Amino acid sequence: MIICGEILTITELRNWLLLLLGTIGAFITIRTYINSTRQRKIDNTFKTLDFLRRHIGEKEIETFIELFHANNELSGVKYNEFKFADGRTDTIETMFSEGGCGNGDIHNMIEIFNLISPTLKDLEINIIWFEYGQIMNKIYHLTKYLEDEIDKKESKDKKHPAFYADFNTYMSKADQKMLFKPTKYYTYAE
Repeated sequence: MIICGEILTITELRNWLLLLLGTIGAFITIRTYINSTRQRKIDNTFKTLDFLRRHIGEKEIETFIELFHANNELSGVKYNEFKFADGRTDTIETMFSEGGCGNGDIHNMIEIFNLISPTLKDLEINIIWFEYGQIMNKIYHLTKYLEDEIDKKESKDKKHPAFYADFNTYMSKADQKMLFKPTKYYTYAE
């Protein structure tokens, strides 16, 4: 065979053929790896979503809806206050105490979101955000308030992070980015 005035021997032809097949094989291997990594990410996302559904039930969501309406600043309530339909009021500071307005449900949701927060960067967050975005966003605003107002004062004396530190760290980076992503609304502000 003559290429550019030179004659290729059988050995050279075989080497070129092996190079071509090796390049095609490498391309297929890399493409398969990328696709399987993407599929694992989606599988892990749905496993995490199933975990969230098993641990955040209707009772917790109803408590969230009640607190969401009670903390509506459009109705004249202060940022850190909850004003309920029955006339009682509570604050974010006392929400987690025994008998507080969260009944432990909000605290449990925060603990669950705090638990999964380190893995959210490795998941397809848009899927989780669609299901729990409104809850995550509102809870972040509550815990951010606690972090800014309460923990800053206490952390000067004690050198320990808050129980929701992982969640707040993740949400501080993702909050603005996720703000306009589609989400399921459990309740609307009126």
